[in-house]
This record gives sequence, C-alpha cells and structure tokens, in this order.
Amino acid sequence: MKKLSGFTLIELILTVVVVGIVALAAGNTLQLGFQSYNESIDRQDNQMQAKFLIEKLSRELRHAVPNSVEVSNSQDCVSFIPVEASAFYLTLPLFNEKQIDTVLLSNNTQNMAGLNLTINPSNQNELIENNGARYVAINSVTASGGISAINFSTNNNPAFISNSVSDRAFIYKPEVISYCIDVGKVNRTVKKRPSQVSVTHQLANHINSGKFIFEQASIHRNNMVRMVLAFENDLGEITQYQHDVQVINVP
Repeated sequence: MKKLSGFTLIELILTVVVVGIVALAAGNTLQLGFQSYNESIDRQDNQMQAKFLIEKLSRELRHAVPNSVEVSNSQDCVSFIPVEASAFYLTLPLFNEKQIDTVLLSNNTQNMAGLNLTINPSNQNELIENNGARYVAINSVTASGGISAINFSTNNNPAFISNSVSDRAFIYKPEVISYCIDVGKVNRTVKKRPSQVSVTHQLANHINSGKFIFEQASIHRNNMVRMVLAFENDLGEITQYQHDVQVINVP
C-alpha cells in the first residue's frame, strides 16, 4: 500500500508568509516607482513651462520697437510694442508732407493700412498716445523700383522732428503686449489701442514668486530686461530661473 504524502500546516503557513512578504515588497517597489515617475513628471512640467516662457518672452522682447519696453514700478509686469516691419528711409518728410520714401524690409505691403510708423521714439507713450505722439498712421504703401512710398494723412509734426542714426523706420500695430506675474501664474495680455480691448492668456502656473528688472543701456550693451521666476511644484520644491534679454534702444 502506497504511503500518501502532502503539506503540513506549518509548511502552508510558511508558504503564505513568504508569498505575503514577496507581494508586499513588490507592491512597495511599484509604489516607489510610480511615485518617482510622478515626481519626475512634476519637475519636468515646471522646467518645460519655464523654458517655454523664457523663450517666448525673449523672442518678443528682441523684436520690440526701440525704447518701447517698460517695467512696472512693482516689477511684476513688463510691457512693449512689437515690430511688424522695418525700413530704411531715404529722407525725412518736410513739414506737412504726407509721404516718406523708404526701402521696406517686407514684401507684405498690402496689409499695412492702419499700422503706425515711427522714426525715433524715446518711450512707450510716444507710440500709443495722441498727445506728444511720435508716429503717423499709415494709409497706403506704393512700391516702385524698389522704393516704397508710405502715405499717411496725419500731421507729421512732431513725428519726424529727429533723425535716426541708422535711418531706420519701424512699423507697428497700435497695441501693447504685457507679461504680468499674478498669483501663482504668468499672463500675457494684448491691449489694442485706442479701443482698450484686451485679450489675456495664461502661459505658466505654479509660480511661487518673480519679478522683472529693467537695466538702462551702457557703453558696452543695449538696454536689458532681467526676468527672475521661482516655480514651486506639488512637492514643495522651489526652482528659480533667471534670464537676461538685451533689447534695442537705438533706432
């Protein structure tokens, strides 16, 4: 007669205990893996937001109308007027002349009606306000033999009272773009003039603190805007980013 063999109660208990320990260790390993992955994604999200914000603001600041960049007294906003096109002018118009001959650095001459032209502005208000304006509103552009005659109907005094050292003219939309640090976020706002209609988009969140610093030009460089931003992730970690952008100050 064959002898039957099986598992004893102690063997079954030991097996259950071993399987439980292995399962617990595997569960903890998986939990740590998921936690590390989520933390990595959180940090990467802040890095991508910072990279996107710095790159976008830098590009726009570098293409702003000279001397149009301003930082608010509270240092939480930077504003500027972007350039749509530029040109080299041949001669400045005489008083009450309604045309300036240029070599336009753009082929898009059909959509310039309603834009503004400036020669040598010194601040942002001169580009958007009626009083003390240093710009003219473009009516049309006539091109012939490489020369583009820009026609306008507004009185050109004092728009052309001073020359540009490089004979440059800048064409822009009558609108102001601003980047502002709000509670936990950075917003980009476009304010159209003279309607004062504004459109705001959020570009970044998780902002712990930040500021914009404007430094005047020196003999070695142009004006400079310094952006300082601190991002805080869900883990409470704070990462600070600092970036300097040189902007044109000589038309």
